[in-house]
Amino acid sequence: MQHKRNGVSATQRAGAALRRLARWGFRRRRIAADHLLRGVCSGIGTAAVGLAVVWLRSHH
Repeated sequence: MQHKRNGVSATQRAGAALRRLARWGFRRRRIAADHLLRGVCSGIGTAAVGLAVVWLRSHH
């Protein structure tokens, strides 16, 4: 059973939201790429520090 709000199904609203997000990304490719790179670098740094801590604790 699909619930409709103003005659538009939830699936249509979700699709429209994804299209808006995609358009935002296309318009702001540089900003989006910078955010993605920052997130990846942050994750790599966090993983490296975590692995270093585990290694240090297991060897001392």
